[in-house]
Amino acid sequence: MSRWVLLILLLPLPAVGGPGFGPPLNLTTGTVHRASSVAELKAALATANDAGAPATLLIADGTYVLDIPALHVTCPGLIVRSESGKRDQVTLRGPDEGPQATLHHVFLVSASNVTVADLTFGYCRHHGIQVRGEAPYDVAGLRVHNCRIVDCNEQFIKGSSAPDDPVGATDGVIEHCLFEFTRGWAYQYYTGGIDIHKGVNWVVRDNLFRNLRVPNDQANIAEHAVHFWYRCPTRPQNVLVERNWIINCDRGIGFGLGSLAGGHNGGSSAIRNNFVCNNGEGAHTDVGIGLEHASHVRVENNTVHIANYWAPIEYRFTASSNLVFRNNLVNAPIQRRDGAPDAILENNLEAAEAGWFRDLSQGDLHLCANATRAIDRGLPALGFDTDIDSEKRPQGAGWDIGADEYGPGL
Repeated sequence: MSRWVLLILLLPLPAVGGPGFGPPLNLTTGTVHRASSVAELKAALATANDAGAPATLLIADGTYVLDIPALHVTCPGLIVRSESGKRDQVTLRGPDEGPQATLHHVFLVSASNVTVADLTFGYCRHHGIQVRGEAPYDVAGLRVHNCRIVDCNEQFIKGSSAPDDPVGATDGVIEHCLFEFTRGWAYQYYTGGIDIHKGVNWVVRDNLFRNLRVPNDQANIAEHAVHFWYRCPTRPQNVLVERNWIINCDRGIGFGLGSLAGGHNGGSSAIRNNFVCNNGEGAHTDVGIGLEHASHVRVENNTVHIANYWAPIEYRFTASSNLVFRNNLVNAPIQRRDGAPDAILENNLEAAEAGWFRDLSQGDLHLCANATRAIDRGLPALGFDTDIDSEKRPQGAGWDIGADEYGPGL
């Protein structure tokens, strides 16, 4: 990826229409192909794949019921997006949904620097997007922008790797997207929002995750809304998760899982300025932010309110190290578990009250004026100076604790 393209990918874009929704991409490159039917879509993708050069595939408004296992992208630098820029007017899906769905994946990405934007897609047996970090694909530079991803039986976006891979998929950006189960519950427990193995240099920002949770009549727990795990043994992972809303998901944000090999080699990894809220209606309600065998991670200025689970934030296991929890607003104490070494806990407020928030029932954790124990009580941070809405900190006499910086009219 060229230096200027990487810079464009990392620049923040203004939110449009609320959380999980962004401006149309309006980006083209190379030869432009257009499709207004499933047959044209398959033909255009095949032409771009055969050429193997950066290209753009513009899809006309409509619903496209795919009759193949997946849209397999092998063209480096391909942009796939709606021509109108209206994501709710272009849907790519299978003919059915759930554990036996006919469509395996919507996109199977085996090439680098692929962009998927301004689309609705899902209704598949496995993943809305699978990005292949394993050899010989070694995919880098996936960008997913302003998409609505719905009703995927397994993980909505999956970054795969093989056990002996030195690194997984790298340099990805997932932004301004909505991930949700439209019926309010997952089909089964082996599901999650973003699940990346050995990922390096990823940014997940300005997304909304909703209802990724297992029904009460089923056993086990859903995977995280955002999960980076399987430790990269060769490179620091440098993952940034910021400004996301996570509402009524069994688990919120997770770095690492279960074992040293399943952990997270953080480097400069950070989880900051996120809202995580769960009303506890699911029998499998679990942690809002969890670190397991994770090292070198900063967890700062998040607001987490979890009902019916003992720890809104927790860190676990002996291989954890160099963890910082700072300026977080939570409704119960941050917990150290399973022999984890002590972390740096600084200026966290662990007794957030329901009445401090604009609309807790809807997962809106913006501060109200009566949240005086959080307003102006935070500490300035290094590396960022905005809040969940990309508004400048401070708005008053000092930084606020949590993801929202309170101010008149904000």
